[in-house]
Amino acid sequence: MSPKNNHDPSSSGDSGNSNVQEADLQEMEDVNNSLDALSCALDAVEQRTDDIMSQLRELLNSNREIRRLLAEENDNAPESGDDNMDGQSGSETASK
Repeated sequence: MSPKNNHDPSSSGDSGNSNVQEADLQEMEDVNNSLDALSCALDAVEQRTDDIMSQLRELLNSNREIRRLLAEENDNAPESGDDNMDGQSGSETASK
C-alpha cells in the first residue's frame, strides 16, 4: 500500500502539489482537534479522580475521628461485670 501523498517531484503539476498540501493540512488539523478532545477528556477524568480522592480522604479522616472518640468512650466507661460480650450480666455469668 502506497502512502497517501506519493508526490513525484519530477511532475510539473503544481495544482496536484497544492491539493496534497491542503489534504495534509486538513489531516493535521483533524489530528490536532482529536488530540484537543482527548486532552479535555483526560482533564475531566483527572478532575473527577481528584474529587474522589478528596472525598475518600475526608471519609478516612472522619472514620479515624469516630474510632478515636469511640476508643475514648470505651476507656472512660466505668468497668463493671455487667458489660460482657454475650449480653449477660455479671451475676448471671457467675451463677453458671
